Amino acid sequence: MTNTVLPGKVDWTGDNPFIYLKTDPEGDWSSLSLFFRITASDHGTGHLTLVVTDPYDPEQASALGLTDNEALARFLIEDFVSKFALFRPTNALGSVKLHTNAEFSKEVTDTYRLETARDSLSGVEVAMRWDRLQASFAVHQPAAESGTGRHEMLSVFLPAGSAYVTVDGAPLPGAAVERDFFGSRAQSAGLALSESWVQA
Repeated sequence: MTNTVLPGKVDWTGDNPFIYLKTDPEGDWSSLSLFFRITASDHGTGHLTLVVTDPYDPEQASALGLTDNEALARFLIEDFVSKFALFRPTNALGSVKLHTNAEFSKEVTDTYRLETARDSLSGVEVAMRWDRLQASFAVHQPAAESGTGRHEMLSVFLPAGSAYVTVDGAPLPGAAVERDFFGSRAQSAGLALSESWVQA
């Protein structure tokens, strides 16, 4: 009989959309942005919006985070984001400016999704929008190929045709670019839904 249950511990499950932008399609990433909506973890539920600008410039790199669960946010940054391939080279994650009184809202249609985070004390606001959403497909990534190297990752992806990020109303420079993505080609922005990280 086929074993239908993965034996490892589930570290977290939820949504993890992303937007990676370039000002020069042939150059380095100008910003790396992630959104998390966690529905189950040892640190409870909650949200994190994380924006890293100039990630590979040792002098200019900076990271901004908004969350409603500080312990969860730090767990995600330290144990997961810092292990993801595009984030490993940056020095910004060690000094994230984390705003911990954020409120989150969303707009969802068949063609776009908008996720907005606003910190009630500082007034800092970050909005992430994905447009022209494409057909969904499912991925089950073995640990050897996953971002951490020690988790199986399961997720449903919907690539976006275009996307943008604003910080306090000002759009981040650059645009999503086409890249290799799970055996096909897609823009460097998309929704990752029902994502689960299971210890191998």
